[in-house]
Amino acid sequence: MSTTEADRSRAAHREDVLSSAAEPGRELVTQAAQFMAADPLPVRRTSRLAWTLSPGVLVVTDGLAVLLALLFAHWLRFGLAIPPPLVDHPLASYTGFVAIAIPTILIAIATSGLYQRSNLQSVAEQASRLFIAVGGGVVLTVAVGVFVLRGPTESSRLLIIYFGILSLALTGSGRYIWALWRDFLGRRGVLARTCLVVGTGPSAERVVAHLARSPALGYRVIGFVEGKSAAETEQPEQPAAARPPMLGTLDSLDSVLRRVYPDELIVADPDLTHAEMLHIFDRGMMVRARIRVFPDLFQVMMSDASLVNLRGLPLVGVKSIELQAWQRTVKRWFDVVVASVALVLGAPFLLLLALLVKLDSRGPALFVQERVGMDGKRFHAIKFRSMTRDAEGQAGQYWTVRNDPRVTTFGRFLRRSSLDEIPQLVNVIVGDMSIVGPRPEQPRFVDRFKTTVPDYTKRLREKAGMTGWAQVNGLRGDVSIEERTKYDLYYVEHWSLWLDLKVIFRSILRIIHDPSAY
Repeated sequence: MSTTEADRSRAAHREDVLSSAAEPGRELVTQAAQFMAADPLPVRRTSRLAWTLSPGVLVVTDGLAVLLALLFAHWLRFGLAIPPPLVDHPLASYTGFVAIAIPTILIAIATSGLYQRSNLQSVAEQASRLFIAVGGGVVLTVAVGVFVLRGPTESSRLLIIYFGILSLALTGSGRYIWALWRDFLGRRGVLARTCLVVGTGPSAERVVAHLARSPALGYRVIGFVEGKSAAETEQPEQPAAARPPMLGTLDSLDSVLRRVYPDELIVADPDLTHAEMLHIFDRGMMVRARIRVFPDLFQVMMSDASLVNLRGLPLVGVKSIELQAWQRTVKRWFDVVVASVALVLGAPFLLLLALLVKLDSRGPALFVQERVGMDGKRFHAIKFRSMTRDAEGQAGQYWTVRNDPRVTTFGRFLRRSSLDEIPQLVNVIVGDMSIVGPRPEQPRFVDRFKTTVPDYTKRLREKAGMTGWAQVNGLRGDVSIEERTKYDLYYVEHWSLWLDLKVIFRSILRIIHDPSAY
């Protein structure tokens, strides 16, 4: 958040409100202030280090990365002589080349939206865009160089290959370091944003829990507003110290907003009427708060709706939540290639994991369990055994929970790193599963969810996956199946190979650390 005049006036207004005495609404302001004071994450509106979070810093680091890429590429080709060149090219002969490369690649990166703050949150999203931008920028640099310099035709082709690979590696590394630095400052409250959540149901709790688990995002929830009118809801109980306080109802939203003056207003109540939503938007804009909506399943389905005019009769067409035939063909070929390569290259590692499972506890290295896949078809999913041999007989058949006594010592490591799922590559090759998709459930759970979870059966229209959009967003284990279904349907509706690559990349990152795995 930039320190503009509007931001300074908002901060000054907030300080005046929190320091005012004996005014109507003072009690709810005190509750919010006390909760904020007890929160270990501070709110620092200004900081001498805030400038380092500007996208302009990325422009400089990307430019330096491209320059270093050429220096390293020249050193590899002519310094280390890998392989020995027939003709030695001095570094100075590539001055014109790098003069074209730096602005060309920076423009390509900018065109991909990688200097916009909205595209800088996800490292996986940046990686996929950066791959295309840098690759295209290098090709365009060579093309422009041929016409402008008339020299790259005599340049080392191997040096240019080195340059392209190193440009991608160094720009990606620079952005990853920048993201780590941003998260470091975010955890310390630099440019943190206060937000008010409208709603008190499961959706609102999901929003608050996610923001609490992700302090690096810099969001501080200062309180709830009940999404129903005062006449329709009971008075909330006294909130716990660690939980944001209830500050009012929808009827008192205007008063609450003008008292606590949040930076953002997050609407997380699927039961709100259109009139209530419009009221919230109007009140939020009056205090210049950014408004965000946590969507329910219906809103996810309508996100890609189309308007059809039947000779004067306007109708909204809802996109079918299932992959088309050509998409399934492309996805199937992608699955077979990735799974085959992974099995061949990872065979020694798989043998090592199987041996460690055998040494850790008695029983087979692999565990086979019946699951439900596409169109309700049952198949046997293969995993590395992570529990004792008679786990289901010991404590009944249920979902794994934290500190589950059935999990073995090495099995705990396998589950936290998700390495126990790797044998399912065999399921992918035979066609029972996909690399990415909704996670398969046991038949008894599917039978239960069909009758209790709306639209649950729609996730069975596609192949089950080794990993999924819900899992990389922290929805795994003993969590709401309704929320997991929402993410699964979003994935199917927005499927693309790039989305699959993004999920795979984020799944690999979660091997190192996944707080939702147990």
